[in-house]
Amino acid sequence: MPDIVSKTDNFLKAIEKYAAEQRSKLESEAEDFKEKELNKAEEDGLKEAYVLLQRKMSAINTSIARELSKAENASRKSIFVKRQEIEEKVFARAKERLEAYTATADYETKLLTSVKRIAARLTADDVVLYVKQRDMKYQQKILSAFGRNCTVQPSDEITIGGVTGISRSMGLLADETLDTKLSQQREWFCENSGLKVTE
Repeated sequence: MPDIVSKTDNFLKAIEKYAAEQRSKLESEAEDFKEKELNKAEEDGLKEAYVLLQRKMSAINTSIARELSKAENASRKSIFVKRQEIEEKVFARAKERLEAYTATADYETKLLTSVKRIAARLTADDVVLYVKQRDMKYQQKILSAFGRNCTVQPSDEITIGGVTGISRSMGLLADETLDTKLSQQREWFCENSGLKVTE
C-alpha cells in the first residue's frame, strides 16, 4: 500500500507540477497578450491623437493664413489710400500754382505761343479756339496770334487755363490746355515718382 500511496503522491505531485506549469504558461501568455493589446491600444491612441493633432494644426495654419491675408489686404488698402491722399495733395497744390501762374504776364505769352502752335497744326478755315471764360480778355490777341480767320469761345471744361483748337472739317483737335498737361503729368507721376508709402 505504501507503494500505491507513493505512486499516488508522485502522480498528484506531477499533476500539481503540470498544473503549476500550465498556470504559469497561461499567466505568461495572458501577460504577453495584455501587453500586446495595451501596446496596440497605445499605438492606435497615438495614431488617432496624431491624426487629430494634424487636423487641428492644419485648421490653425489655415486660420492664421486667412488672418494674415486679411491683415495684408487691409495694410495694402491703407497704403493705397495714403498714396492716393498724397497724390491728391501734390496735384491740388500743382493746380493752385498753375492757377496762380495764369494771372501772370508769362501766362499770356505762353497762351499766345500755344495759339500759334495750334494754327500751325489746324490749317482749315473752320477752327474754333476754346479758352477759359476768364481768358476771353485776350480774345483780340488770340485772333491776331492765330493769323487767319478763327472763332474764340469760352469753355467751362477748361478749369485752369490754356487753349484748345478744333477743326471739324479736318476732324482734328489740338489741346494746349494746362488742364490736360496737368492730367498727363499725373500719369507720369504715378509711373515715375517712386512714391512709396510705408506704415
